[in-house]
Amino acid sequence: MDDAVLREQLRQSEEDREALRNELASLRASLDHVVKQFEALRHDYTSLAETTRIVIGERDALGVRVAELEAANHRLVDMLWGRRSERRTESPDQQHLPFGDEAEEPLSEAEQQILMAQTQQDDASDEELLRQLKARREARRKAQLQKGQSREDFPPEIERREKLLDLSEEQKQGLLPIGVKVTERMRFEKPHVYVEVVKRPQYVVAGQPEKGVRSMPPPLSIVEGCKYDFSVVAAMAALKFAFHVPTYRQQDWFAQCGWFPSRSTVNDLLNYAVATIGPLYWQMWQRLLVQPILLGDDTTLCLLLRNGLEEEDWAKLSTRKGFQGVGESERPSRGDLPGSATSYAWLYTSLDDLAPYNVFHWSLTHQNAEIDGHLASYRGIFVGDAAGANARLAQRSAGRIIHASCNMHARREFIEAESNDPILAAQAISFYRQLYDVEERGKMLDVAARHQLRQRDAVPIWNCMRSWLDGAAAKRALPSSRIGEALGYLRNQWSALTVYLGDPRVPIDNAQSEQIIRPLTVGRNNWQFLGHPKAAAGRLQLYSVVSSAHRHHLMIDDYLEDVLYKMADAQQNHPADLELGSPYLADLLPDRWALSHSRFVRRDRVEDRQAVFEAKRGRRAKARILARASKAGP
Repeated sequence: MDDAVLREQLRQSEEDREALRNELASLRASLDHVVKQFEALRHDYTSLAETTRIVIGERDALGVRVAELEAANHRLVDMLWGRRSERRTESPDQQHLPFGDEAEEPLSEAEQQILMAQTQQDDASDEELLRQLKARREARRKAQLQKGQSREDFPPEIERREKLLDLSEEQKQGLLPIGVKVTERMRFEKPHVYVEVVKRPQYVVAGQPEKGVRSMPPPLSIVEGCKYDFSVVAAMAALKFAFHVPTYRQQDWFAQCGWFPSRSTVNDLLNYAVATIGPLYWQMWQRLLVQPILLGDDTTLCLLLRNGLEEEDWAKLSTRKGFQGVGESERPSRGDLPGSATSYAWLYTSLDDLAPYNVFHWSLTHQNAEIDGHLASYRGIFVGDAAGANARLAQRSAGRIIHASCNMHARREFIEAESNDPILAAQAISFYRQLYDVEERGKMLDVAARHQLRQRDAVPIWNCMRSWLDGAAAKRALPSSRIGEALGYLRNQWSALTVYLGDPRVPIDNAQSEQIIRPLTVGRNNWQFLGHPKAAAGRLQLYSVVSSAHRHHLMIDDYLEDVLYKMADAQQNHPADLELGSPYLADLLPDRWALSHSRFVRRDRVEDRQAVFEAKRGRRAKARILARASKAGP
């Protein structure tokens, strides 16, 4: 190899080494940059890890706080609306706090004097109420002492049968009697029935057979040829509709007497009662329709069809939601319909000082036409919820009926929305607690004083609620959320919910109707159903009479026996007395009958309910006095 080639190779090798050194230097620079980036990222990671740990700690602390607030909210709700056994005593220093951005403006001296005068007036009113309640309690106690009877003594009207427990003649030898020690104990005899054998001697005029046979007429029966007394029919109706004993259990009940009636016998006797009681039912309904205030509610009842539907009812049922096809050609045939269907019971009632009756109507559907037909001639205020057929009742009647919506339903919407937004729900419930406190204070007042109380105390609460409802917090609620639905209900029904402010006779809610209809809502899941479409309306008519009698604390068996006897007598002998509005029929109404048959009114039940009501009012009055005293300060 010559020198030129060798020098060229050496030069090329030198250039390659130089390139490698440059590349190595570049790699070292890149490595230093990467190391610096890694150090920066490691520092950022350490910072983020620490921040994450802090955020997780704060999140856990907030979760604990939310759980504490939810528990406190549930405790407060229990205090206000829970069962008595679950409520806590209200703290005397409990204050009313403004909601949201509401600020308390300082009161002027004149406003402070007015507020002080109102507080003194409220204190005086509550103290007078406590004095009256205490006087009534003392009067009841003295009356019991004068009678020489405690609550544990047996009522004097109960039959007494004496039983002598004496020593034998041998044991009494040489003993001197000094008195008799008397003790009483209650005994129970199983249900008792007996067959009354009626003998009617027959006579003829001697030597004058053409004058015929003479004897006393047969005893009156509920229908001609019926061999069961009115007492049996009354007992069956009372067992079923007052004490909720279904037909098959009535068989077991009567079996204790040695009598085993078939189910058809029980149903036939109830049908006889339905056919007899009709005029009294329509008399109660007529009385309700002329009242200025009517309360209403409805519920569902199971109906056994038994192939008893008329063509018109079958057509309605076959087009219900849930059946396949709504077209005329696609409707199911009769054989495709189920053995039972949901039907509806409509309750109408009025206040105790107007027309104290409970009237039920029956229908197969829940269409607007049903309630519109019931109230076709009614003119006045209807108190009921705003759902279903009650919605737009005022519009459909062209103003003839004023719909007063139920505040209890509006309050219930917020109770059900507590889990969605506890703060807004608690605020709404607090407003309603104050409104119901005003109503409780007005229960014993006359109409004029109650109207004045509502205008003074309830109207400002409603004004504050309106401001709260239009505030930013309420407007931020999503309409589709549970709290949004509750707020929407309150906004949409505002006018109907405040109708009661303009008429002191109108109640704040529909609680009375809900209490009356409750036995049906409970019984439909256990024992209550309607056995045939043709019998459904009549059974609810009989139930209306029994429910109205129960409302007046009557002894149901005695009332039904007397009423059925008198109505059967009128049907068979003087039917004109059963025309609507007749004095004969009016005297059979439960409230009128109670006045003339006071011995068949359960006075113990009346007194117990009055005592419970007064005790509750006394507790609330004491709580109000303590609350006002704590606000006034030392």
